[in-house]
Amino acid sequence: MSGLQNGILLLMACNLLLVVYVSANKQQQQRQQNQEIWEQDLSDTFKIEGSDQGIQKVNLKCGADSMNVVLETEKPFTGVMYTRGSFYKQTPPCFMKPTASQGARSLEMNFQLDQCQTLREGDLYTNIVVIQNDPELITPGDSAFSLECDFRQPRSLDVEASMQTRDRKIAHNATEAPTEAN
Repeated sequence: MSGLQNGILLLMACNLLLVVYVSANKQQQQRQQNQEIWEQDLSDTFKIEGSDQGIQKVNLKCGADSMNVVLETEKPFTGVMYTRGSFYKQTPPCFMKPTASQGARSLEMNFQLDQCQTLREGDLYTNIVVIQNDPELITPGDSAFSLECDFRQPRSLDVEASMQTRDRKIAHNATEAPTEAN
C-alpha cells in the first residue's frame, strides 16, 4: 500500500507543478501583451504642446547678478514653476509653488546667475523656466519659456532728475548708458 500512496503523492506533486507552470506561463504571456501595448508608438494620438492659455504675463527682469521671473495667471495657479533640471530636487530658488492651498495668481522666482543650471556664454546668460499646471504630472497645456539676459550690448535708459532752487524749479532729462556714472 505504501507504494500506491507514494505513486499517488508523486502524481499529485506532478499535477501541482504543472498547474504552477501553466499559471506562470499565462502571467508571463499577459505581461508580454501588456508590455506590447506600452511599446506602441502613440505620437500620432497624443501630443503635449506648449500653451499660454490661462497665463496673463511672464515677466523677466535681469539684474546685475540675478534673474527675476514673475508669472501672472488669469485664475489661481496650483501648479509649479521651475528651471529646467530642477523638478526632482524641488528646492528654492529654482523651484516654486504657491504657498496657499488654493493657489495664487502671481508666482515669483528670483535666482542668481550662477544658480539653477543657468548657462553662460560670455556676457549672455540663458535658462529655461517650466510652467507645469499640475504639481506632479506634465500635461497638455504646460509651457516652457526661454530666459535670456544679454549684457553684451550696453543699454540706454532714461533718467529724469529735478531740483528745487530758491528762485525756480529746474527739470533735466537725459539719456545715459548704464556704464556711465553720474
